[in-house]
This record gives sequence, structure tokens and C-alpha cells, in this order.
Amino acid sequence: MLLPAIAFSLIAAAAVWWAGRRDQAKDPWLTFLALALLLVFPLLFFLPKWQIFPHAPESGMAVPQTLWKWLPWAWGIGVALASLRLLAALVVLNRWRRNSERIGVREAGELIADVRLLKEHPGPVAAGIFKPVIFVPEDWHSWSTETQEAVLAHEMKHHQRRDPLLRAIASAACTLHWFNPLVWWMAGRLGEQCEFACDEALLAEGMPANRYANVLCDLAAARPSPATALAMAHQSGLEARVRRMFSTVPTSPRWAVGTLIVLTLLTALGLVVLRRADPPPRPVVPIEEIRTRLEADPFPAE
Repeated sequence: MLLPAIAFSLIAAAAVWWAGRRDQAKDPWLTFLALALLLVFPLLFFLPKWQIFPHAPESGMAVPQTLWKWLPWAWGIGVALASLRLLAALVVLNRWRRNSERIGVREAGELIADVRLLKEHPGPVAAGIFKPVIFVPEDWHSWSTETQEAVLAHEMKHHQRRDPLLRAIASAACTLHWFNPLVWWMAGRLGEQCEFACDEALLAEGMPANRYANVLCDLAAARPSPATALAMAHQSGLEARVRRMFSTVPTSPRWAVGTLIVLTLLTALGLVVLRRADPPPRPVVPIEEIRTRLEADPFPAE
């Protein structure tokens, strides 16, 4: 399972990079698909196998059995340690809910999110997979009405897109593949793409770019958020987001990204379903021949 997973992560990361070579914010669904497939990659090995390649010739280089014995243990320990990150995120979010004050709700169609005042975080944050919530900082009431409206609109876009769920799945994939830097890179790219997508949606609805960019700069937060939450503005990606608002973004045909999505899915299935044929069985020596050889005189008379 290890080698196919690494091979798929390499191919998926190349596809994500290629799709975003002109615009890194392009279509987060390709990145999400790659991470979701990596998360369920062990389950794919239960699919029926199709022996299409010839069997591999026997090699004189044998992998030490000790390595295969301890490798699953090393991976399991790494997963257990990486899981502490997700557990810590849940603990932080539960503490935020307990220590925050509900000051209102925000509606978008059938979606309803609680707006809660939180003193522990300097900026607005969208969180909650099953119970959407928008955390706002202590100085919320001192903000202008325009700023409050821009913040709530942005955070609701995250909930409408189910971005907290996407980020949670990406974090789970990183936990399972804790040793693979390509998976961590794709998870970071997914977070950036979610922010770009929310910015693009708000500007398309008529929000002035100048006012929106000023809000992002005023709310830039250096403090990280939990693994299942999304802060509105981080200092690390702020420049790229503002620059993108005032520049002409190159467009790529939708069929190109769609083709990459299909190829990524087929690649994952191919790596686990297609396999080399089993080596031909060794000829069975009849029992009579074995008995004759055992009873034969090893030193026959000359």
C-alpha cells in the first residue's frame, strides 16, 4: 500500500500544480479529490484486482524481513502522534464554543450559522461541520457596519461551500500520510484555494474590491486557526489575495480541469486495481517420484 500511495501523491501533486500553474486558485475540487482519495486509499485495496501486467521476474535483491515487520508499527505510531493535532483542534473548538457569547445568527438560504463573540482569537473564523458557527473578536461592536457585513458574508461563503468539512478531510489525509510532504503541500494549497474562491464569489456578487481589500488588510491575523476552522485573513497569503483582486486572472478551459479530475480518479483506481500476474506455479513432483528418490541408493555400485 505504501508505494502505490506515494506514487499517487506524486501524480496528484503534479496535476494540482499543473492546474494552477497560471492561477493557483483554480478549482479547489481537484485538490480536494486528490486528498479525499488519499484518505480512503487503504479502502481501495479491497476492490477486485485485475491482473493485466506480466509477472515480475525474481530479483536477487530481497527486502529485509525486519523492515517489513517494523514498517507498519512505525507508520501506526506516526498516525497516532499526528492524530493529536486533530484532537487538539476539536478541544480548541469546544473551548471556543464554551467561552464565547452568542450575539446573533446569519442566514443564507436554508443555512443558519450562529455568530458568537470570542475573546481568544484576534479575527473572524468560520468553524463547525454540523453546527456552523462564525466566531468574531472582542472588538466586533466597534467595527463599522460595512466591515461587519463583509466579514459575515465571507465567513458564510465558507459554510455554503462546506469548506470546514473540506479542511477536516484534508487534515485527516495529512494524518494518514504524515510522512509525505506532498500531501501536506496539497492540504495547504486547498486552504488557499478556499479563500480565493470565497473572495471571488463576493466580488462577483458586487462587493467593491477596494473596500474588501481594506477589510482583509485590517483583519490580517498571524495566529493560526484549528485544523477544522478557517480564519478570514492570514498574513501569509494576504498579498496574493489582494493582488489577485486587482489583476486580470488567466482563465483555463473547464474541460481541462475536468479532464485532470477524471485522470486523477482513474490513476488512483489503476494503482490499486491493476496488478502484475502471479508467477506460474511450480510443477508439482509426484509422490511416487519423491518416494523413489528417497529410497534410491546415493552411492550406487560402479
